[in-house]
Amino acid sequence: MTKNIDAFKIKHMRIRLLTNLNLFYPSPVRLDSLYRTVCDDLAYNRAYFQKDINYFHQKDYVEFIDERIGGSDDFFKKVVRLTCRGKEIAEGTQADPALEI
Repeated sequence: MTKNIDAFKIKHMRIRLLTNLNLFYPSPVRLDSLYRTVCDDLAYNRAYFQKDINYFHQKDYVEFIDERIGGSDDFFKKVVRLTCRGKEIAEGTQADPALEI
């Protein structure tokens, strides 16, 4: 595999992340736990994970629960939960072209 991750792999990992967040719904999960659980591919590193979680946050698919009480400076110690909109995407009742393979 090349050093750069391809679009298929990014979409695949985004789907895996949303699927796992949906398993936890409505409970929140710490990002370091989610990363260890889902991201077993060495090509998909912490930088890609952080970008994808931020993408989900910007699209209102997840919310950072800990921000309500000040939040953590360490990204991987943040606590995240799937939103209702994110649940619709995870379950396929709504579509996001950036997740279609």
